[in-house]
Amino acid sequence: MPTQRVSTQPSVRFFVFLPAMLVMFTLSGCSSAPTFKKETLADSLKNILAEQGVDASVRLIEHTLAVQLNYPDSLEPASTRIGFGPALDNALRKGLGGIHRVVMSTDADIKFYVLLLSDPNNPGTYLTIVRYLDDFMRANANMFDTNEFFSRSIYELNDLGPSRKLTLNQYIQRDIQLPEFLSWQLARRIQQRLADEFGQTGTIEVGRCQGEFKNGQFAFTLNLAPVEDTALKEGEIQGAFTAATGVIQQVLSSYQFESFDSVRLIHLPTGRNLVLPKTLVVPAPKLP
Repeated sequence: MPTQRVSTQPSVRFFVFLPAMLVMFTLSGCSSAPTFKKETLADSLKNILAEQGVDASVRLIEHTLAVQLNYPDSLEPASTRIGFGPALDNALRKGLGGIHRVVMSTDADIKFYVLLLSDPNNPGTYLTIVRYLDDFMRANANMFDTNEFFSRSIYELNDLGPSRKLTLNQYIQRDIQLPEFLSWQLARRIQQRLADEFGQTGTIEVGRCQGEFKNGQFAFTLNLAPVEDTALKEGEIQGAFTAATGVIQQVLSSYQFESFDSVRLIHLPTGRNLVLPKTLVVPAPKLP
């Protein structure tokens, strides 16, 4: 996955992207024969974007399509976090629109696409969007709503500093696999659930949660700590484990993903571990 990432906004709802997304769903379509051949797909997409005045880098790595745009006034640095520039909607409409046009009519077996957006006026700031193509296709077929589509997408804002320039070759070095994508998505959804359940109390602070998939196990850190210099109550730690487990069960079931052995939950401040076998996360269907 991408390297050297520094997040300035651990949890963000990106409904600012909604107008562009609705247009892209409307314009998407299928044809009987693929328009864009795998061998020339990268050049075709670069040409499509060039026609709209966008200079882009494009890579196709096995099943992952990656695109980098450098679009003026799309991002703005701020004192505490990166902001959105006035040209963000145009940048996303052109970038994602071009990607969707290509992936909807190609013979390439694309499973994921990545958009890396930067702003030449604000060097070192980056917005990343990672999506599973099946999610896009299902959303396009109205199989789930817009909120769920955004929850299934990975959004990340990075500030690497003005002296750091990130290229697409550095950022995407290998093909993305479904288990690792699910681990990224689940970490963000777990963080949001913890924020919803505990972050409004004023006594508990929810920080960035991390996820990874390794050797058949999902592992998630739950960054939950008291605001004051005290310890969390046992019930609060158990409540965090329960909330995270519910999110994991829901998401893995919705993807019908069972290619794992166990799930490990780690309460980051205390190091407390909870290991759940697969049978507790995705129970076997009941016999009639």
